Amino acid sequence: MRKILCTFLALTWALALFAQTGLEILNRTNEMVNSHNSDGISLFVDVKIPILGSISTRTMHVGDKTRMEFELKGKKIITFMEDTIQWIYSPEDNEVAMTNIGDKTNSNPAADAGMDTGMFGDVAEGYDITIKSENLVKWVLACKRKRSNPDNDYPKNITIEVRKETYQPLSLSTKMMGMTFTMRDFTFGLSEDMVTFNPEKYPGVKIIDQREEKKE
Repeated sequence: MRKILCTFLALTWALALFAQTGLEILNRTNEMVNSHNSDGISLFVDVKIPILGSISTRTMHVGDKTRMEFELKGKKIITFMEDTIQWIYSPEDNEVAMTNIGDKTNSNPAADAGMDTGMFGDVAEGYDITIKSENLVKWVLACKRKRSNPDNDYPKNITIEVRKETYQPLSLSTKMMGMTFTMRDFTFGLSEDMVTFNPEKYPGVKIIDQREEKKE
C-alpha cells in the first residue's frame, strides 16, 4: 500500500509541474488562432439586446476580405468587404449596393466586424486570467479586467472556453451596456471565393453603385 501511495503522490507531483495557468492557456490559444491567419476564419456572433431580442451574425474573413451574413427584421442581408469597398446584398430583392468603407490605411473591416484575430492577445494583456472550471474536453477561463487597464471600452468580465486537445477557442462571451455578446463555432480554413462578391453567382442581380467617387 505504501508503494502505491508513494507512486500516486509522485505522479500527482509530476502532473502539477506540467499544470498550466489560465494565462498560459490563453497565450497558447492566441498562438493557435494567429497561426491560421492566412487560412481564413469563420465564427458566429450572437447579440442579445433587452426588449429588441437577439441577432446572430456569421462572419468569415480571409486576408483583407470579410463576409457577414445576418437577418434583420425578417430580411436576410449579406455583406462583402474588400479594401475600401463594401457590397450589401439583399437576396429578397436580388440587389446589391456598392458603398465606400473609408480609407484603406485606416480601415480594418475584420476588426469592425469583431473578427480581429488578435483579440485573444488583447485579453491576455488587459485581464487577469483564472481557470474557472475544466473537464476532460475543455477549460473555462474567467477573465477580469485589470485595475491597470483604464480603457472603459473593455468589458469588466469575459468568459472563454478552450478545447484542451487543440487549444482551439470554443466560445467567448461577455456583457456590456445590458447586451450579451457571444462568439462561437470558430472554424479555420476558408477559400477566398467564399468571401468574394461575384455577380455571376447571383443571376439577374441589380448592382447599385453608391460610392462617393461615382458622384459628380
